[in-house]
Amino acid sequence: MPCDALIKLGKGASLVIHEATLEDGLEQDAIEKAHSTTSQAISVGMNMNAEFMMLNHFSQRYSKLPLMSDGFSSKVGISFDHMKIQLSDLRILPKLMGPLKALFAEDLEEMEERKQKRELQQELEAALSDSKPAASVKRDLDDTNTAADVKRLKTN
Repeated sequence: MPCDALIKLGKGASLVIHEATLEDGLEQDAIEKAHSTTSQAISVGMNMNAEFMMLNHFSQRYSKLPLMSDGFSSKVGISFDHMKIQLSDLRILPKLMGPLKALFAEDLEEMEERKQKRELQQELEAALSDSKPAASVKRDLDDTNTAADVKRLKTN
């Protein structure tokens, strides 16, 4: 979870290593679990005016690669367990995101589908709690489930 005191102490840091346990959209879970989303972690480093940020400690829900926001920049890299890197090589890490995304495209697609399903479910719950008509949201959720099932069948 972002901490203003950490930002103040880290102003102008050469390297910020920050956990990014949860994907964007799970901010409430991040608060409850005292963790950060990827965007929150990137924001901390940007607010520190850090030269480089290394994100780590991703949730086990990400089998290969975490879902990253569009805020991923040339100043941000991700780390993996048992990874070793020289400080002089930090600038190479952001350039690896494209190849990593291509390598794990199927995993990322599956995670995106789960994210969309979760967001539609949240919309449905909000619509029901606000007593608004929820039929179209439920229909969208059913369509997402059907599309995901068809895609899985085609790949098997």
